[in-house]
Amino acid sequence: MKRLIVVLAAGVWGAEPLTIEELLASVDRAFPLIEAVVAERRLAEGAAMSARGEFDLKLKAEAGSQQLGFYRNEALEGFLEQNTTLWGTTVYGGYRVGRGTFGPYDEKALTLSGGEWSGGFRMPLLKDRAVDRRRTDLQTTELEVRGAEFTISKERLKIYKEALKQYWEWVAAGRQISVAKGLLDLAEQRNRQLEDSVKLGQLAPVEVTDNVRAILQRRSALVNAERYLQGAGIGLSLFFRDAAGDPLQPGADRMLDSFPEPAALAPEQETLDLAAAMTARPEIQSLLIKRRQQDAEARLAKNQMQPQLDVYFNYSRDAGVGRLSRKGNEIEGGLSFELPAQRRKAMGKQTQAEAKLTMIDAELRFARDQVLLGVQDAASAVRAAYQVVGVVREELKASRVLEEAERVRFELGDSTQFFVNQRELATADAAFREIRSLADYHKARAEYAAATARLLDRRGP
Repeated sequence: MKRLIVVLAAGVWGAEPLTIEELLASVDRAFPLIEAVVAERRLAEGAAMSARGEFDLKLKAEAGSQQLGFYRNEALEGFLEQNTTLWGTTVYGGYRVGRGTFGPYDEKALTLSGGEWSGGFRMPLLKDRAVDRRRTDLQTTELEVRGAEFTISKERLKIYKEALKQYWEWVAAGRQISVAKGLLDLAEQRNRQLEDSVKLGQLAPVEVTDNVRAILQRRSALVNAERYLQGAGIGLSLFFRDAAGDPLQPGADRMLDSFPEPAALAPEQETLDLAAAMTARPEIQSLLIKRRQQDAEARLAKNQMQPQLDVYFNYSRDAGVGRLSRKGNEIEGGLSFELPAQRRKAMGKQTQAEAKLTMIDAELRFARDQVLLGVQDAASAVRAAYQVVGVVREELKASRVLEEAERVRFELGDSTQFFVNQRELATADAAFREIRSLADYHKARAEYAAATARLLDRRGP
């Protein structure tokens, strides 16, 4: 049965901390939704190959025999035909042989004994000269392959962001374990001191009872913190996977020792990132590709309004012996013309193409507005989170001073263990909120990196 969660034992993978680059490399390598969207690229590549097939060299052949009736004959014909991208020209060449007796209506099929070699071309002069259906399909499908890359980047950007948010949640859970353990250690160490003081008659037994209550409360908090870490690790294993692609829960030995130090977001950096986002965001690039595809369709629709005027040329020569009229070179050329009287089909196609271009332009404007506002909002969130970290750290510093002062008062007999416990809890609460503020800051940074598409540059190998 397929494993759902694999717990990484300490020392198996190594004791190096789990880095962002390693996590994102794991996402690239084995995340199922990335694999699914990569299949879209293969679909686009298949469509492009199919469009190129319209320019494959074609071999055509036909053989026939008539042995009943007044006229008896055999005919064999084979030729090669090549569509080209040069002005929509088609070139061809072939060989045919016809023997026996043919009716006057079919004498063209008769050749000399060695058969007839021929070749020529057909080239449009108006309709289908600048663009045609084959060349348009070739262009749009090749653009579709490029567009698939941006579809992959869009999905990757979304998944990267979610992976980083879960990563920082996991780091926060690990840091909270440290705070909870430290808080419990304080109460357990103090309990031994209180028991000694009660034995010496310096304190009432109720002080020990109250401290035992605090120990039990802090053990409960530690259990909750450990469960929080387990849940965060399980959530992270959705993105962090082993070589087989199975979810891998990172061990405690891979936890960061501390959060990276926050840094302020400079206004000039935001300006640079916004300019980069306008060209790098996959949504915008996908729409630009879509517009180029539709522009090609619009050019084709406009071209189809023109009349069909083609020039053609054919050269042939028979070899061998036979009827005198079949000997020598034959050169044939001319023009063919066609124009529908109303051209409603072409006019309708042109109207549709122009309307679709208008729609894409509107979508593109809206997408750029979304990117602009998204970057601004993400930058605002980073700055707010950075300020919160500073405020909480000041609060934590003050809480530690008050905690130490209360502990000194208790040692001098001017306070009780209850008040010391409250001060310790206040300090721990501030420490927890510092951890939460740091996690929120780094999550905001992940949002900002996604909004600016800078996150795509953080990929591992």
